[in-house]
Amino acid sequence: MSKESFKEFIKNKPYLAKAVFDGKTSFQKLYETYDLYGEESDVFNNYLNTNTNTVTTNNKTTSFNEVVNMFRNLDLETIQRGVTSLQKAVSLVEEIMPKNENNNIPNYDERPINRYYED
Repeated sequence: MSKESFKEFIKNKPYLAKAVFDGKTSFQKLYETYDLYGEESDVFNNYLNTNTNTVTTNNKTTSFNEVVNMFRNLDLETIQRGVTSLQKAVSLVEEIMPKNENNNIPNYDERPINRYYED
């Protein structure tokens, strides 16, 4: 069985690609199953059944579940390291920037309208 025939098989059965994108399986596992059992195997019907269950659920529940899954997949240690490095970068920029406590900017005196060249 070739890769091209597997690609055509996936194109004809989009619920398998959706199962991969939902994180229920991988293309590697599907290809191995396809290679072992062939196109007509009943093994692929398991992915069809799980797909129909998710389609019939409420959209609000599905979107909430997606948000919950997104937060479950976050690695808090990685986020903490990122925040710590960002804090270090901000403190470094604050140290480099000169502190203008006296505000050495001279006050601007507006010129009269009828004077153009300081005559």
